[in-house]
Amino acid sequence: MDRLDEDDNWSATLSPGEQQRIGFARILLLRPKLAFLDEATSAVDEGLEYTLYHLVRSESPNTVLVSVAHRSTVDRHHNQRLEITGDGAWILSQQEVSV
Repeated sequence: MDRLDEDDNWSATLSPGEQQRIGFARILLLRPKLAFLDEATSAVDEGLEYTLYHLVRSESPNTVLVSVAHRSTVDRHHNQRLEITGDGAWILSQQEVSV
């Protein structure tokens, strides 16, 4: 926590999975109103992905999460899904959060 504001070449120091965990730690510490997560769990396994999202949902329930992901396992952490289908078409659907 003491090093979150430290400037360094973190992409050369930390693995992609470590960098992603730091991103979730920032959400938990700062509790923003809105967080955009672009492939935020692509470098961790599905079990850790579940744990990270569950932790944010339980510890910072008022934070709105917008995730961009290729993994379908991220869907269960969101109550809406916007799917880009191609040629400018898209589908917005409601779903239950199953966390």
